[in-house]
Order: sequence, then C-alpha cells, then structure tokens
Amino acid sequence: MAILLAVLATIVAVVVIGLIFVGSAVSKTSAMPKQIVVDVHEAINFCAEAIPVAVSSILSYDDVRRILRLHLEWLQAYHFAPEGGSDGPIVFEEFDALDYVMERADIVGFEVERDHAAAVIEAHSSYLQVMGAIHIEDPVEVQADLAELPLLDSPLLEAGPAQQPLDEASDSDGVERLTEE
Repeated sequence: MAILLAVLATIVAVVVIGLIFVGSAVSKTSAMPKQIVVDVHEAINFCAEAIPVAVSSILSYDDVRRILRLHLEWLQAYHFAPEGGSDGPIVFEEFDALDYVMERADIVGFEVERDHAAAVIEAHSSYLQVMGAIHIEDPVEVQADLAELPLLDSPLLEAGPAQQPLDEASDSDGVERLTEE
C-alpha cells in the first residue's frame, strides 16, 4: 500500500510540475507578437506587379528577388527587436534601406540602378505592410495628429510666424525669420 501511495504521489507531482512548465510556455507564447509568414514567391510576384512598367521591363525576377533579399537583410540586421524588448516601435528612415541595399549590392557585385532598387524597396515595404509584418504611419495622418497637439507655453509660439510670403519673411541670406505683426 505504501508503494502505491508513493507511485501515486510521484505521478501527481510530475503532472503538476508539467502543467506549471506548460503554463509558463503558453504565457510566453501568447505574449509574443503575431508571427507573420512571408512566402518568397508571393512577395516577388507582388513586387514585380507593383513596380512601374519602366522598371519591371528592365529587372528580371531574379533581380527583384536579390533586392528583396538585401532589403530583408537590412531589416533583420538593423531592426530586430529582441524578446521582451519594451522600447516601443522601431523607427527608421525610408532612405536608410536604399543606402544599405545599394552598398551591399556593390559589395556583392550586383549592378542595379538606384531608382530601380528604390521602386522594389517601396513595393516590398507595401507588401510587408499588407501582410501585417510592418506598420508604416501615413505621413499625412501623423502631421494631422501633431497639428492637434497643444502648443508649448512660449510667447514666440503664441505670436506665430507672420503671414507673409517666404521671400518677404526671409533675409538676404535666405534664412526664414519669425517676425511679430
């Protein structure tokens, strides 16, 4: 009887410990952001259709694939958010990717025009946004949101710039000056 109770207690202990570990793994997984699976062929086709005809008539599917690969390399190398990072959204400049892609293309001996690479990167960013992998704020909406914020307490800001044409409000050195009315 004592052996049966020992075996039963061991089984209960193992089940409880297992449930604790499974519960912690499930909570970690549920806290992770939604994982996006990007199909390479779908991305290439999307970008090939989205780029202007003048660019798609010059670039092959292999060229588009290579540019996409370099763009993904840039995203991974410079914008990877580690697990548990609470730094908020990752912000980057649009032209950083193009500079990186052009530099890496030069290093690996892949010749592509800057305008062509820019068109593919723009299409790829649109694809990633449609897939939900990245979120790009609309600059018009961002400016509208900033315009709705209250002004800081400053006499200069309260007066605001004079409502003059730019050439009348600037000095001879071309620098715009704030003037009070």
